[in-house]
Formats: sequence, structure tokens, C-alpha cells
Amino acid sequence: MSDESQLVEKVKDELLNEDDLLKVEIVEGDSVLSQYEVNVPLTNPYEFDASRFMPNTTPMDLIKFFEIADDLITNAQDRAGIIDSKKVKLVEEYPPDAFSEYGDEVVAFRVLKREPARMNAKATARPHRKSTYSYDVVRAENPNKVVVIESRPIDHLIEFTCWGKSNKIANSRALWLEKLFINHAWVFEVQGVERFFWKDRGPDTYTTTGGQRLFYRPVNFFVRFREFEVKAHPQIKQILFEISSKISNS
Repeated sequence: MSDESQLVEKVKDELLNEDDLLKVEIVEGDSVLSQYEVNVPLTNPYEFDASRFMPNTTPMDLIKFFEIADDLITNAQDRAGIIDSKKVKLVEEYPPDAFSEYGDEVVAFRVLKREPARMNAKATARPHRKSTYSYDVVRAENPNKVVVIESRPIDHLIEFTCWGKSNKIANSRALWLEKLFINHAWVFEVQGVERFFWKDRGPDTYTTTGGQRLFYRPVNFFVRFREFEVKAHPQIKQILFEISSKISNS
């Protein structure tokens, strides 16, 4: 990051996408003879669609992470030939629906911890409280702006709890989910997750609701990805100074 002072203003993406206007003024002396605005069509001959080369065309966030986890669980059951009525679903923890809506089992997720990543490999140093990496993007579509993209790593501890109507169901699903995510860690990494690994499994326990015993097995995973923030810096094209001097007779 540069130490020099900068003018910074945040702008909405939709504002950056508007047609750029060029203001033209015809000046004679101190008076403006005419003033008008025209659209400036700007094209970049070197621009191309890079989406086909980028599997992670959108930044990773928690919503996207859980969508990938859900797709992975569904795809694994499809490949195994599990019929729809027997497929386990991934839902948020404390769902509003009754457990009977999910059959004999369900996998629920929740965030146990979210914090700035530590600044050394052993995760013992101070955390990244501010953005540590940035780069400027100058685009022909936004001639008066320098778009600055800042990022910092964020660590998460995610819990996937396997609920079942019996110990056997909950145990089997916990082991299945553990192996599935470990063997397919690359699925998350290719989509923007920097680090993903199985951390541990919590204690086996159960709860009783509506006279029904429900057994659950929490499986915890560590997830690190970068959080991005986009800012726009206005470019100062020209600064005009008017200097006058006064002569006094003494």
C-alpha cells in the first residue's frame, strides 16, 4: 500500500457502468459562450472475455462456499445412484421446518468463528486487520476513475452437523461427509478458497424434541478465503490556478 495521500471515494458499481460524459465549454475571456455534454464512446481493442479461463470469476464468500458444499453433496449422491427420497439435504442450522420434513437425516451448517487471518504460517502473529494487498485497474470504460481492489484473508471455522434418528445413521453420515470434503478439497480451492482442511469432529451427543430422540455429530472444517473491497479514486486531469497581483501606491 502506498503511504502517499489519496483522494478516495466509494462509488456504486452501477454508477461506474453508466455512459461517460464529456463536458465541452467554449470560453472567451471570463465568459462561457456555450456549454454542452456529449457521450464519449470508448472501446478497448485489447479486451477479451477471460471467463472461460477463470473458474472462480466471482470472489469467494460464505454464501458461495455453502452453495458449492451443497452442490458437492448433491452430486456425490447423484453419482452413487441415490433416489431423491433418500438423499440427505444440506440446510442452515436451526431450520424452521420440522425434522420429519427431511426424512431420517439431515446435514446442517453454521459458522462457529470468523476472524482476520494471522500474519504468519503458524497463525500465532497479529491478525490482518486491514487490507494487505491492492492493485489498480484502469479501464477505458471509466476514463476518469482508477478502480482500486483491496483484499485481506479471512479465516472461518465451519461446522457441519449430521443429524439422524439413530446413532448408526448419524455416525455413517459424519464419516461419509468427512471423507467427501477431504477428498474433494480441490473443488473449493479452484473456486477461490485459499485453505480448506478438516479440523476435527466434535463429541457425539443427542437431543430430544417432540418425544423424538435426534442424534448429531458435528464435523468442523477450516476455511480461508480473501475478502475483496472495491474503491474508486478520481483522477485529477487538470488544475488551474488564477494568480493576480496588486500594486499599491504608498
